[in-house]
Amino acid sequence: MKFNKYLFYVILSLFLHLTGVAQQNAIPFISEKNLKQHVMYLASDSLQGRGFFTEIPGLDLAADYIRRQIEKTEPGFAGESYSQTFNLYVNRLDEENTFLKIFNEKEKELTCRTQIAVFNQVSDTVNFSGEPVFIGFGLKDEQNGYNDLEGLDLKNKIVILSAGTPESFRNGFSHQWNNPQERKKTEEIFEAGAKAIILVTSPQDEINSTFNQMSRWTEHPRFSLEKIYQSDQSNLIITTPEVADAFMGRKGSWKKMLKSISRSGKPNSFPIKNRIVQVMSSRVTETLETQNVVGLIEGSDSLLKEECVVIMAHYDHLGMDRKGEIFNGADDNASGAAVLIEEARAFSASGNKPKRSVVFLWTTAEETGLLGSEYYSRNPVFPLSKTVVCINLDMVGRVYEPRDSVWSHSPKQVKDFDGIYALVNDFNPELKEITTIVCNRLGLLPDFSLPATFFRTSDHYHFHHNRVPVLNLSTGYTADYHKVTDVPERIRFDKMRRVAELTFLTGFEMANQ
Repeated sequence: MKFNKYLFYVILSLFLHLTGVAQQNAIPFISEKNLKQHVMYLASDSLQGRGFFTEIPGLDLAADYIRRQIEKTEPGFAGESYSQTFNLYVNRLDEENTFLKIFNEKEKELTCRTQIAVFNQVSDTVNFSGEPVFIGFGLKDEQNGYNDLEGLDLKNKIVILSAGTPESFRNGFSHQWNNPQERKKTEEIFEAGAKAIILVTSPQDEINSTFNQMSRWTEHPRFSLEKIYQSDQSNLIITTPEVADAFMGRKGSWKKMLKSISRSGKPNSFPIKNRIVQVMSSRVTETLETQNVVGLIEGSDSLLKEECVVIMAHYDHLGMDRKGEIFNGADDNASGAAVLIEEARAFSASGNKPKRSVVFLWTTAEETGLLGSEYYSRNPVFPLSKTVVCINLDMVGRVYEPRDSVWSHSPKQVKDFDGIYALVNDFNPELKEITTIVCNRLGLLPDFSLPATFFRTSDHYHFHHNRVPVLNLSTGYTADYHKVTDVPERIRFDKMRRVAELTFLTGFEMANQ
């Protein structure tokens, strides 16, 4: 590589400047004691996991706590703080009015309110009925000349088929859900004009693990910034072999039919006579008010103060499950929210006010689709074109333990005491250099190797998408990720302090470039 003397002197001058900043400004104002206090409160049982629909409004209590902390900084928060309040639309399953029923030719009901999983439902109500058509595994394999759809008119029909293929059923592997395969099959059936598809999980999945997982997924509330108005959709219904037996007439008949097809290697598709299926699925949409918390320190330069550095962390988590278990979210992301509080304190107390303005942003609804950051990207304090960098803190409180080896095949397994993941895009090449220099100063080892898919996994996505330079700092995934065991007792506050110092020094340099 050709030696770039200009770049060398730029980096050297940055290093010398940052060393001075570290000695004079950052370290005295970032306290492990304060970090622990913040995490212990934000991740306490009293906030019930900082999620939506909990008995106690823990998410709002967390927002109130953050505001109080930044407003009481000494010698006083040199700016302003406020709530960026907005509405979310929450679409939830109406379980009472969601069912599949099967009737015989005399309209006698053969099933009673069978549980189903309805995929891709965008309208408030799905309601259809008709005579089903059985198409085996719903497979078109041109290479082997096998076609379950051959000669069938599926226009406006309700089609019932099994997951898997004759080969996977024959080999005992059809219980292993192959998502690309099932997606391809259903797309071809809808292209043939089917009104609805009833996809039956494998009878070899004897405990219905696939269906139960999919059912839980479709039962989750869906959050959005706008109410979805759409009536046209592809009706894809997932159900179990027990329900399919009711179509065929007796227990075990569904499995017997699939076994016959897989052994012969020949399709056996036909309309199911004397059976009428009715499917009803209802979802209700409600409006939910939530808030980002914003702190702002105005820059000291008369021109550069119109630009800003955004430092952010989400403060929400998963709340509680149906069993009443609390997901405290100490690392994810009370750790990032706590560091951000101390960042506001450090910038406020620093005797060297940055030239650019600094926005401290605690986002809500990250766990429900990065919606708080999306709202901010549409309603920024400073235009995104004037945002010189977004530093996002998400899970910054842990150090590797042997039990974390469950993530050994992930590119983001939690780091040791000196390691830190630093995800940087290429919209400002100096950002990576600055991060490296600061890490060297603090004895940290930055890992810039995360694949580009991680630009979509946290709140920095909406800044990256709008071509804002992004630095995402994280210590990585632990064995407690999204589990009830993510508790304050496992946090390393000495590691959090080092991340806080890294964030301050990098943010301070970007605010003064």
